[in-house]
Amino acid sequence: MTGLRFIAAILVVLYHAAVTLVPEMYPLVSMGQTGVTFFFLLSGFVLAWSMNPKTTKRQFYWRRFARIWPLHALTALAAVVLVFATQGDQSVPQLLASLLLVQGWLGDQHWVYAYNGVSWSLSCEAFFYAVFPFLAVRLARLEPGKLFRVGATVFVAAVSFIAVLLALGPGFDWGALFYTFPAFRIAEFIVGVCLAIAMRKGWKPRFGIGVGVAAAIGSFLILEIVDGIAPWHTAGPLAGALCIPGYALLIAAYADRDRCGGRPTFASSPAMVKLGEWSFALYLVHELVLRTALELGPESLAERAAFAVVGIAISIPLAGAAYTFFERPLEARLRNRASSRGPVAEPAEKTGSFAEPAPERTLTEASARG
Repeated sequence: MTGLRFIAAILVVLYHAAVTLVPEMYPLVSMGQTGVTFFFLLSGFVLAWSMNPKTTKRQFYWRRFARIWPLHALTALAAVVLVFATQGDQSVPQLLASLLLVQGWLGDQHWVYAYNGVSWSLSCEAFFYAVFPFLAVRLARLEPGKLFRVGATVFVAAVSFIAVLLALGPGFDWGALFYTFPAFRIAEFIVGVCLAIAMRKGWKPRFGIGVGVAAAIGSFLILEIVDGIAPWHTAGPLAGALCIPGYALLIAAYADRDRCGGRPTFASSPAMVKLGEWSFALYLVHELVLRTALELGPESLAERAAFAVVGIAISIPLAGAAYTFFERPLEARLRNRASSRGPVAEPAEKTGSFAEPAPERTLTEASARG
């Protein structure tokens, strides 16, 4: 599934390219924001798929910190330089909110998107990580049928909640508020956790990759079409929630293929796997590159489109360099430092009866977000 992460990241990149440089392209990629939904689902899925009863809570939290915070801090520093060069002033409180990964709770978009704007999703991930050890203990006690009912209930509740708010207060931008709100976006994470535990307990999808791909692409295209005739851009969380079933089917199909050793696919090619490994870095660097391109002052459509293409072309190898020379080695060093100290806490509560845990490499490479 690592290769799928790159596809989801590119959806987000194209969305931001339209928002930043080429608004004329927006109707074609307006649902690129739902790539974040895929990442939240995948994050919950991989954490539940890989969880090990012998891992303490403190070890779990340290590993999650080592996974996302160092590269986040590096790109935040790059954002500080960009803001200073373009605006000449800084906001220390906003920077601290970003570094502490609490900006998604603040509601004010000037705070949520301050500095490296895409890092709002990491504040959601930080919340997901905080509750995961407690959430997983309870969900692991359920059988697949009950897990699917929990997932379906969470999905319906998320869609109904934001739909009702939009209907009751059409003049208020509920979408922008809840799009980045961790307590709302945890719905996607919970569905991913439920799906993984159900599969670990023996549930097997009765459909193949073709159905999963069709479900994901179909939901994406339907929302793109609807976006052309309705103000869905004000309801990002509703669009994301509506993509949950399609993306969940896609993840289930590919997870089953990975588990059973099915035929190679485009997403499993070496190039796509490598790009998938770079996806977290790509997610964190691309908007900074596109904002820098915007500051260079392209005016005509041709100029702005060219700058967008060049910006994306620069972002991908830059992400590869960040992954190779910073993200991966620093994460390994931090994790090894903790391991060399031995147990750091009493064993966490048992998370349920599972087959042999998936390799730690799966957890490391597939649980980042976007």
